[in-house]
Amino acid sequence: MNLDLTAYITLICTSGVLNLYLCFYVFIKRHHYANIAHLFILHTGFTTIYCMGAAFSLLSVNLEEMKFWTVIQYVGMPFSPPAGLLFVMQYVGIKVRKKHIFSLFIIPFISLIMVATNDWHHLHYRVFEIDPVLGAPYIHQEIGTWYMIHGMFIFSSMFVAFLLAVYRWKETAKAYRLQLIALMVGQLVPIVTAFVYLMGFTPQGIDPVPMVLWISSFLYLWSINSSRMFTVMPVAKDAIFNSINDGVIVLDEAYRLIEFNLASKNMFPQLKKAMFGKRFADIWFTLSGNSFPFTLENKNSSQELQLFSGDQSQYTYQVRTSPLQYANNSHGLLLIFTDITELKRLQLKLENQAYYDELTQIYNRRAFFQHSKHSMKQKSPHLLLRFFYLI
Repeated sequence: MNLDLTAYITLICTSGVLNLYLCFYVFIKRHHYANIAHLFILHTGFTTIYCMGAAFSLLSVNLEEMKFWTVIQYVGMPFSPPAGLLFVMQYVGIKVRKKHIFSLFIIPFISLIMVATNDWHHLHYRVFEIDPVLGAPYIHQEIGTWYMIHGMFIFSSMFVAFLLAVYRWKETAKAYRLQLIALMVGQLVPIVTAFVYLMGFTPQGIDPVPMVLWISSFLYLWSINSSRMFTVMPVAKDAIFNSINDGVIVLDEAYRLIEFNLASKNMFPQLKKAMFGKRFADIWFTLSGNSFPFTLENKNSSQELQLFSGDQSQYTYQVRTSPLQYANNSHGLLLIFTDITELKRLQLKLENQAYYDELTQIYNRRAFFQHSKHSMKQKSPHLLLRFFYLI
């Protein structure tokens, strides 16, 4: 065995051992971690199988052994990137459902079957043989149709995971950005390596990706220990924004719509993202058929608003405005709609019970004295005469 091959196997084994350590470490402490730990265990477990299969493949001495260990690699390799994508999705606040797992694992499962049965159809590898110049364990291969489908899926899974992490960068507090860096680099390293491999810039006959996965593993290990990944996670701001029960509408400095939350959509079903960029006055006319009853000013205020829905039901909202400062020191306005319809109904009911006689529906004794006291304080001759007349 030459020195280069020994170095390749050492790097691959290092990647495999680190992923195996991460898998068991997180598994043992899974009850102390957030829900994403299970997806991380899945991701590192598949990566471990991939790396170990690649290492044993480089120890093979004939074609049959090389084919066997290639199948073992595909027990892990095609499943690892989608598992990593699911891990990143849940990390950034996207709820992972069973249908997501099922749909993302369909192509990897087919890839495994294709590799295991490649000698019958040659759809994954058109040619898979020992390199005629370098000899075993170096492989000469020509890719088939399914290999291209499989490759695009694997690349897309890693690239989408990378984009999700990048997308959350601005919304993530600095204390959590070390975790995002680990996620981004962890996805970017195999992407770049695979691209370089396909361009033919790596050693011939050897898959270089498992050689560099130790970098991703090291970053994950560092992030777990230094920035408390799994124990303390950033909560996506849009998840918080959409979980608020009050309707929140965000306007820019020209009072144009730039954002709204889910509660606003429930309050005003006609509100659509297609309205982004339109003046709020025009949008409100579309929503209610009337002009907005208050003057929009860049200051804190609170007003009550009555609105009729499509079924002519009357709703009462408390509308609060609050100045907003966002990117590049731009100033906008927050409109917060709180549904106080039931509160108003209860208030009117209590007032009616407190001041009106239940049988005759006229002012009771308490209301009489309250209005009398108020009238006397006004010191109005007309009201005093009315008071004495009532007495």
